[in-house]
Amino acid sequence: LERELVSFIQEHFKKRECVFFTRDTKSKDNLCKCGYSKSQHIEGMQVNNSEKWNYRKHTKELPTDAFGDIQFENLGKRGKYIRLSCDTDSEMLYDLMTEHWHLKTPNLVISVTGGAKNFALKPRMRKIFSRLIYIAQSKGAWIFTGGTHYGLMKYIGEVVRDNTISRSSEENVVAIGIAAWGMISNRGSLIRSSDTEGYSSAHYIMDDIKRDPLYCLDNNHTHLLLVDDGTHGHPTVEAKLRTQLEKYISERVIPDSNYGGKIPIVCFTQGGGKETLKAINVAIKSKIPCIVVEGSGQIADVIASLVEAEGTLASSSVKERLLRYLPHTISRLTEEETESWIRWIKEILENPHLLTVIKIEEAGDEIVSNAISFALYKAFSTNEQDKDNWNGQLKLLLEWNQLDLASDEIFTNDRHWESADLQDVMFLALIKDRPKFVRLFLENGLNLRKFLSNEVLTELFANNFSSLVFKNLQIAKNSYNDAFLTFVWRMVEDFRRGIKKEDKNSKDDTEIRLLDESSITRHPLQALFIWSVLQNKKELSKVIWEQTRGCTLAALGASKLLKSLAKVKNDINAAGESEELANEYETRAVELFSDCYSSDEDLAEQLLTYSCEAWGGSNCLELAVEAKDQQFIAQPGVQNFLSKQWYGEISRDTKNWKILLCLFLFPLIGCGFISFRKKPVEKSKKLLLYYASFFTSPFVVFSWNVIFYIIFLLLFAYVLLMDFQREPTMLELILYVLVFILLCDEVRQVGNASNQNGLLRSSNESSWYSGRVIFCLDYIIFTLRLIHIFTVSRNLGPKIIMLQRMLIDVFFFLFLFGVWMVAFGVARQGILRKNEHRWEWIFRSVIYEPYLAMFGQYPDDIDGTTYSFDRCTFSGNESKPLCVELDADNHPRFPEWITIPLVCIYMLSTNILLVNLLVAMFGYTVGTVQENNDQVWKFQRYFLVQEYGSRLTIPFPFVIFAYIYMVMKKCFKCCCRKETKESSVCCSKNEDNETLAWEAVMKENYLVKINSKANDSSEEYVCLFLSALLLFF
Repeated sequence: LERELVSFIQEHFKKRECVFFTRDTKSKDNLCKCGYSKSQHIEGMQVNNSEKWNYRKHTKELPTDAFGDIQFENLGKRGKYIRLSCDTDSEMLYDLMTEHWHLKTPNLVISVTGGAKNFALKPRMRKIFSRLIYIAQSKGAWIFTGGTHYGLMKYIGEVVRDNTISRSSEENVVAIGIAAWGMISNRGSLIRSSDTEGYSSAHYIMDDIKRDPLYCLDNNHTHLLLVDDGTHGHPTVEAKLRTQLEKYISERVIPDSNYGGKIPIVCFTQGGGKETLKAINVAIKSKIPCIVVEGSGQIADVIASLVEAEGTLASSSVKERLLRYLPHTISRLTEEETESWIRWIKEILENPHLLTVIKIEEAGDEIVSNAISFALYKAFSTNEQDKDNWNGQLKLLLEWNQLDLASDEIFTNDRHWESADLQDVMFLALIKDRPKFVRLFLENGLNLRKFLSNEVLTELFANNFSSLVFKNLQIAKNSYNDAFLTFVWRMVEDFRRGIKKEDKNSKDDTEIRLLDESSITRHPLQALFIWSVLQNKKELSKVIWEQTRGCTLAALGASKLLKSLAKVKNDINAAGESEELANEYETRAVELFSDCYSSDEDLAEQLLTYSCEAWGGSNCLELAVEAKDQQFIAQPGVQNFLSKQWYGEISRDTKNWKILLCLFLFPLIGCGFISFRKKPVEKSKKLLLYYASFFTSPFVVFSWNVIFYIIFLLLFAYVLLMDFQREPTMLELILYVLVFILLCDEVRQVGNASNQNGLLRSSNESSWYSGRVIFCLDYIIFTLRLIHIFTVSRNLGPKIIMLQRMLIDVFFFLFLFGVWMVAFGVARQGILRKNEHRWEWIFRSVIYEPYLAMFGQYPDDIDGTTYSFDRCTFSGNESKPLCVELDADNHPRFPEWITIPLVCIYMLSTNILLVNLLVAMFGYTVGTVQENNDQVWKFQRYFLVQEYGSRLTIPFPFVIFAYIYMVMKKCFKCCCRKETKESSVCCSKNEDNETLAWEAVMKENYLVKINSKANDSSEEYVCLFLSALLLFF
């Protein structure tokens, strides 16, 4: 590859050598007009005494001898360089940079001119150039400069260095220096030796101390084009090639460009003199927009002041500005030269649309970006070929995020937009995360549903979706085994595969795939919203959320997704951002539903149970619970809905004591003692409906279960304590039946009645006793289940939650305590005793006794003065601990100066440090729950309501008959007809149904309200600020 590159360069790129010695009469050193002495000319040189020297006639093109990598000594910087003729073809040069030097096609070219002489750069100017380099880096731009370590080019190189010092090589700024070969000092080190065959590296020495007309190359430029016309010491030789290259690049057709299919180029000017003026003049004639920095001095200030001048432009006005800003330069010019300057300036000002002025004192973070985008837009919109290319203009403004310019210049009242006209720019706005532009397009006629075709969604998920997000989503799905996360992951996976309908071996898999595809096709807005939420596009997702139907459900779904992803993200900052956005969506869901409930309670309650296949068939309550959105569940509207579910058809105004009384006195139900929410139409069925409504109420089922469960526990205790016989009594048989019913009624029930029965009936005494012990342990478990029942209490419920969380604290605390306990127990046993082989006594010495010591029980076998041999055994055959090891005098061998301090340290560490740490952990847990006491209880209450709401509405223990009926129905069912799965509400009905349409209206009102609050707060802040200023002055 290197040999191919060398042959390509030597074939297409030339240098120039003077072949006619034309003596310069003004020179004292007998030099040629090319700047070289006679001895520096090549062999075969001729003498020219008659003709005026011209590089075209008197120089000869030869294969270039200076190219390759350039290594700057003592700095470690590397770059690429080439010596080339001033007549080099621009297309060939562009191919060298892109095809052989592997530079990416630029999205923008910034040509910087002015300030070639040494000067002190103003701090504000440095800030402008720093921003310019940042723009070049972020936009993938090329920067053209003079390439020397002198004047403005030196400062630009330093800014490039500062902005790329911590960046990877892929993000480096492409800074291309175009300099005259004859003006470079130490250029001899750049010439390749004749015996060099491959691509070589030149070592260049920067000599800043040397004072001569020549310049050093700048070490911070990445590529150097050294233009040669065969002269030495002649400046501005490179101007022609630079102009031609800029023009070629600006006219080159790039299909993917957002600038009318071309590469945009802008000329950036500060200060400068004659050559800067000529460069601006040539750029304007080539239709290249120019940005002039007012306040940078010299010619830049001249042009800036004349652009802002009103009225016709007279030569006297131009000359007056020249004398004001360039007095020394103009005073040395002849009248003819001054007229040329004035003519060039007038030609520039004939195209004011190509000039953009920025003031140096207003230099801010956005001033340069706005200036470049405005300059490019003015040039593009006034170009004859592109002035009607609205799509191209929008893409340009979208690329530079110039919303105000798009609103004022393009989306005017006299222009009508079709939805199809905005689809290309809408897609760009989505992938570039431009939420304000998305909103602008929607306001001006874009139909989002028509835009979101299957192909668009596939492109978004396949080529514009983070692989890291997809990996995190897959990890979350596998970690939590969550149906909703699985649904979302499968949807993303289908899109990333392009939703190809391939033949499957499994028919069920094919049906699932087709179902998913159809659901996504019916709900493209939800798919787009999920795409934006998964990638944490905060503002964009909010704009899309405003367009979705079922926005309460969508907000809760977003909260669920973001919280799940936050748990598996390794980046703490990214996880925090996801949590923050999840909380924002939860707040939106809370506020919107609160407004809905205030407006219409019935429709708001329908929203809670509204489910959509785009969200995996989940409804608002299910997603809120899965996301642990306690704030949503705890709000009054949701709690009132849960209360209606809890009481069923019984009126919520009915006192609980009345309901409990009717459990024992049934006739009171039909006497009007209990009020119901619905009155039966037919009076003949009134009594029957009242009884059915009463006994099917979840609260009644719960109360009935609690009463019978307490009776069951009393019966259990009676059997264990007073009536546990070898042969089962009637009460014991009833107990077995009740346990069996509990096992059928609740999957969580612990115990196995059949195994216990077998143990109890054994004739073996030990087996019978073991069965009784197991029954006693079961009784503990059955009794502890009462705690679950007490969660319905507003006072006891939070306390139970505290206990549950404190158990988690204890679990982690035991790890810390186990380290101390094992360390002390093993050391103590090894010091005191020798070769204990009984495992049960090893356990007592290593685990049990150190555990008791934590609670203050002092071990008495570590002090030789109080040790008693009556309570131990030497042989190990008795049920006593092994005696301590003895010395020759039959005294305990262990040193008390080790054992006693060891116990003291252990008890200090466990009794004071670890136990107080546990107390502190408990205190923190209790404080955390106590802060949100009511909210936590309301959230936990949901599970109790759902549990008893989903049970069979038959009171315990009569529910056994329902189970028998269900089993018989299953067994005697002869044929199984394939049931057609009912589609969800959002699929079986038109989306413009009453509930969703009403929610959309409430959403619009809600958005108006929050926007009004934001405006009011802004106005209030401004008023406070102005008041403070008035008080200050």
